[in-house]
Amino acid sequence: MTLPANEMSATKLTCHACGYDLRAHPPDGKCPECEASVAESRRLAAIPLRPAWRDSDARWRRRMLAGAWLLVLLPLMDVVKAFKWGSNLSVPAVFEFGSNFRSFGDTFLCNMRVYQMVVFCMGVVLLFSKERGRRRGPWDWTRRWGVICSYVVSLLGTVQILPICALVLAGIAACFQDMPPKYQPQFTQSFVDVSVAYLRYGPDPKVASLVALVAFSSITILLACIALFDALRSSGPKWLAAILLAPLALFTLMRLTEAGLYYSGSSGLTEIDLFLLGMYFQPELLVSHIAGHPTEWGSLQKSDFSVFLVEGAKWCSVFGIALWLTIAQISTWRQRKNTSTS
Repeated sequence: MTLPANEMSATKLTCHACGYDLRAHPPDGKCPECEASVAESRRLAAIPLRPAWRDSDARWRRRMLAGAWLLVLLPLMDVVKAFKWGSNLSVPAVFEFGSNFRSFGDTFLCNMRVYQMVVFCMGVVLLFSKERGRRRGPWDWTRRWGVICSYVVSLLGTVQILPICALVLAGIAACFQDMPPKYQPQFTQSFVDVSVAYLRYGPDPKVASLVALVAFSSITILLACIALFDALRSSGPKWLAAILLAPLALFTLMRLTEAGLYYSGSSGLTEIDLFLLGMYFQPELLVSHIAGHPTEWGSLQKSDFSVFLVEGAKWCSVFGIALWLTIAQISTWRQRKNTSTS
């Protein structure tokens, strides 16, 4: 049904592509700025800016839920190591000689914070998933920048792992060089150049890279708070969502302040402490206190209980968010099941 001219001019209508005011244009017209369809802008304007959780994109709901629970599971590997469960669990050994199995605690996944880095980056990327069937909001730009920041965190966080990859690459290049020259692959010299260059310059990262890791991981969580608030307020009161997200936002500002003070030389933190703070979440400090094994990392051992409280508050906040979204998802599933059976 076409609206009268006076009603159409009084209704707020902006172009879905460029934001141009389309109130004075007919429904079958086009935007004079970008040639976008006025009818499409009207269709999108009828869609709520923030649909209820049960009416939102199902794929987006699943990804938000998965991202929240991945962050909840960050301490899992530290729990396995703290209580020595990994030594009792055998896994197949691919390159082990003399035995077909090895302890899970000796695997690459259990060491060098590989598990924490992978789970953290996967979790936050899922939180920045795009929601279909919803109008663009003023904060949608945070999703793209959140994904970019998470990729930067994954790149900076693999600095300690890349020397192993460089050694493997150098070994492969050495095997190729043992072959007759006419049978050597063309990329053999490239393997040699890349591995040697990284082994020479890469294993000793600058302080600036650690500061950047702290900054980007904190900014990533700060942007994720916006995406999580968008999800929580669609399934509950806004004030409760703000209270639940407040610890995460507060501690991101604290991390950014600590990184800035360290870079300016005004902080008492050591370089190891800065590396620990790099990923925003430090599940090893939380688990070590529960297991009764005080941390031995730099100056953090001087304030072990305060660190435990901070990490506990962050984990409880993430757990509360995941539980909230899980209850909302179960409620949606039950409601739709009852509707389909009735």
